[in-house]
Amino acid sequence: MLDNFGAFLRQERRYSEHTARSYTTDVRAAMAYATEHGRESPERWTTDLLRGHLARCRRPDGSRLSAASLARKQSALRTFFGWLKRQHPDVGDPTAALRAPKIAKPLPRALDADAVMAMLQPPQGNDIKALRDHAALLLLYGLGLRVSEVASLLDVDLDLARHVARVQGKGSKQRDVPIPAGCIPALAAYRALRPATAGTRFLVGQNDGGLATRTIARMVDGAALRALGRHASPHQLRHSFATHLLAGGANLREIQTLLGHENLSTTQRYTKVGIDRLFAIYDKAHPRA
Repeated sequence: MLDNFGAFLRQERRYSEHTARSYTTDVRAAMAYATEHGRESPERWTTDLLRGHLARCRRPDGSRLSAASLARKQSALRTFFGWLKRQHPDVGDPTAALRAPKIAKPLPRALDADAVMAMLQPPQGNDIKALRDHAALLLLYGLGLRVSEVASLLDVDLDLARHVARVQGKGSKQRDVPIPAGCIPALAAYRALRPATAGTRFLVGQNDGGLATRTIARMVDGAALRALGRHASPHQLRHSFATHLLAGGANLREIQTLLGHENLSTTQRYTKVGIDRLFAIYDKAHPRA
């Protein structure tokens, strides 16, 4: 059976030899587990059986598999049952109820402080669009907001007198974020020139409506190309905000609150970035490196 499955992967799916071998190995391991539990035939496999198998999967050193490795094994099993149902349409698919593991997206590369400062050079004059774009950059880096939070920010959410922004985060959860003193003049300058007919959003575009996240992303990329000669994203500015805070001595709980992370584990991903940076400094400057 596995030989035929492997041939299907190579010939019909056009999978590489490495991927085809990995998938057949994953299915073979599931077969061995099922046989131990008296369900040798895949037609008798259940979702609970597969959950038990996946829970038992380990690395050679006995440690737990990463989410990406578990996702690969689930993909192999789903592909196998998709192939099996083509041969036997009445066969059930126990993989349909499996919950895919959540794979964390890789963090973007943080910009160094000089690069960020180059992007944040204030515009000359009173061009409303230039002032608006500068304000957006400050909200992304100065406050560490998500691009969706910047786009949805209301004018009434910014209390410049108290240096506080009320932010609507993920899951409609609100948090108060301090506005650095250095950001206040630029935000106030833009606010003073906002059209009287503007809607409730702080950042407005054509027809006085709010800015779309993709518009903000294009603006950030354009600012990076002009200042640095390379691309950048809104999330890269938010990531740089957190990385620079960590390097400056802020603790993870403080950064978690500012970023609006529900779980500390999400914020802890920045510690690796901080450690990598320390190693780079050590290798470059330490006399015993």
